[in-house]
Amino acid sequence: MNPAILLAILLNVIGPIVLIAAAGYALGRGLKVEPRALARATLYIFSPALVFTSAYRSKLESEFIAITVYALLTTLVMGALCLIIVKLLRYDRVTASAFELGVLFFNAGNYGLPLVLFAFGEEGLAHAVLFYTIVAVQTHTLAVFIAARGTARSRDAVGNIFRLPLVYAFALGFLANQFGIVLPAPIIKAVELTGNAAVPVLLTVLGIELSRIQVQQDRGAIGIATFVRLAIAPVVAFALTGALGITGLTRAVCIVQSSMPTAVNATILAVEFNARPNLVAGTVFVSTLASVITLTILLALLM
Repeated sequence: MNPAILLAILLNVIGPIVLIAAAGYALGRGLKVEPRALARATLYIFSPALVFTSAYRSKLESEFIAITVYALLTTLVMGALCLIIVKLLRYDRVTASAFELGVLFFNAGNYGLPLVLFAFGEEGLAHAVLFYTIVAVQTHTLAVFIAARGTARSRDAVGNIFRLPLVYAFALGFLANQFGIVLPAPIIKAVELTGNAAVPVLLTVLGIELSRIQVQQDRGAIGIATFVRLAIAPVVAFALTGALGITGLTRAVCIVQSSMPTAVNATILAVEFNARPNLVAGTVFVSTLASVITLTILLALLM
């Protein structure tokens, strides 16, 4: 592998992401900025605008089914792998749930969307948005399964799916695209401008969230979960895209998105479901740091 290519990817693709996230980390550490307000603005304004714009502009009709099937199969395969690992390691039920959260809930949003944009441009971002939307629905569906194994309210977990603004944003953008609806220029410009703010805001929120995480214990389980998320998941992604005949840019985006570190939202779910949040938070932190190396290598193989 050419060191010059690795360095170029590290500086030009990973570098901007690290710098923006580091600024958010500094805000969280130095000024004790609370991420909740900014995270909610991202959830309800910036991300839906980005998703709507990408769906409205995209030409992904032929890739829709392939990406949907791939996303579902990835979750099934990784879920089965998690079950095997927790059985072999004889984790108790709560630790097993925490491990599964750390492996199955990956950061296709805050981290994945900016990375794909910097690596593959606007066309790649359209693929990533579709993948992200599907995964977001899956994530909240899996919360039902996790809730059923603990004390959480499964009805609330199901309801969360229908409170995801990005699902409606994608549906509206996709329908407008399919039916050839031309939006008034002031509206589409406003939505596009709002969506353009999503990438730096997503990364800033990621940095602030990371500043609140401390790795205190469970280092063995954290290490194993991180290895599965960053090393095994890409292998599964390569195998599934090959088996499904997915090629080109769609293949690259699916593999990259599937190889993201653990999502910050996994910690929120762990707290809500009382599923060893320290273990999940540690996996988020360690996998995010380690992903700087693993994603650089992965992009070098794909670009």
